[in-house]
Amino acid sequence: MIVVVDSGSSVLEELKRFNERDSAVQAWVTRHSDEDIIEASSTPRGGPLAGWTLGVKDVINTYDLPTERGSPIYAGNRPTEDAACVALARDAGALVTGKTVTTEFALFTPNVTRNPHDLNRTPGGSSSGSAAAVADGQVRSAFGTQTVGSVIRPAAFCGVVGFKPTRELLPMAGVATLSHSFDSVGWFTRNVADCTTMFRSLTAATANGGSFQGKIGRYLSHQWKAAAPETATVVDHSCSELTNAGIEVVDVEPQPHLELVFDAANTILHYEIFRVFAWERTHHFDLISELVQRMFVKAEAIGLDEYLSAQATLRSAQETHDEFMTASGFDALLTPSAPGEAPSIETTGDSVFNRVWTSLGVPTVHLPVTSGPSGLPLGIQLVGQRWSDQRLLTSAGLAESSFGHAL
Repeated sequence: MIVVVDSGSSVLEELKRFNERDSAVQAWVTRHSDEDIIEASSTPRGGPLAGWTLGVKDVINTYDLPTERGSPIYAGNRPTEDAACVALARDAGALVTGKTVTTEFALFTPNVTRNPHDLNRTPGGSSSGSAAAVADGQVRSAFGTQTVGSVIRPAAFCGVVGFKPTRELLPMAGVATLSHSFDSVGWFTRNVADCTTMFRSLTAATANGGSFQGKIGRYLSHQWKAAAPETATVVDHSCSELTNAGIEVVDVEPQPHLELVFDAANTILHYEIFRVFAWERTHHFDLISELVQRMFVKAEAIGLDEYLSAQATLRSAQETHDEFMTASGFDALLTPSAPGEAPSIETTGDSVFNRVWTSLGVPTVHLPVTSGPSGLPLGIQLVGQRWSDQRLLTSAGLAESSFGHAL
């Protein structure tokens, strides 16, 4: 059964929810005490996020809480400064309540967090705790990061709004690197209005940005065969609702310029991960999970020439995709966020519908739509054009209204 929590719930209600549910959901690594949170919330700072509680994924630095990256290698690690995104959010009035669980190094090894809708199911990864905490009403908003599908997929499995902006729009200072070609900061909220407020607070965007042309492409992608029947149904249903709302929906065949992106991105990711974690591999290999160890073995075989070829493939696809989106006049492409409902707790799920869009650097947003055959959340992903984040958020708001899920 999907739990729907009012986005305007009070700090006391969130604390009550945390104390009732933390032992089951396990979304947090460390938190400020209830007393400190209540005291800080009693005199909120001004700003567009005043009164908002904020969770921070445990690969993002906070000066007042440890950043342990989901790994025993970094147990007790205490940064002396906030990551840039956290500092911006605090300047806008947000109250950081704690650090949320991440998978190891923001990769694929499951951690302790469980899906709040079914404790035997995964919340997704790698931003597991952030998505689960927002979905369960323990915090109003939370930062995550996305290198492949680490915001959109957990948002899909937990039934919340997840947003990843255009890559390089927000600074990555103070965020642990996984892949310097793909890493982006993103966030989770319970509706598009809150998501948009977060965006404006962090970017200084004006309220009148993001003109909507009224045209969305229904894009099934080269990976469509991975979609479960219920995912195909929710895509069809969403398109029908958009059409009923007066939005033009156009079927788009898989584009040739995107066919090679999935494999190219995989090559780039592995090449960079092997080098990013040179110190950890050399000094603490025994403290790294078996899944990540196997990834390192695979990654070691990728040479510079293969990496540069993959980068050239990606650059060409990025340029062609910008031209395609401009020529088509689409406000967004509508495509799956995940293959289906959240799978069992032993995995973080498949990022098959996220990798291409993340590697292109385009903004993406997940919207909850309905429940699947097991009563778990299902939704869709809207994909925008680079640097057109506000247009995408405008599209998302209109789509949310047409689906009837604006809270």
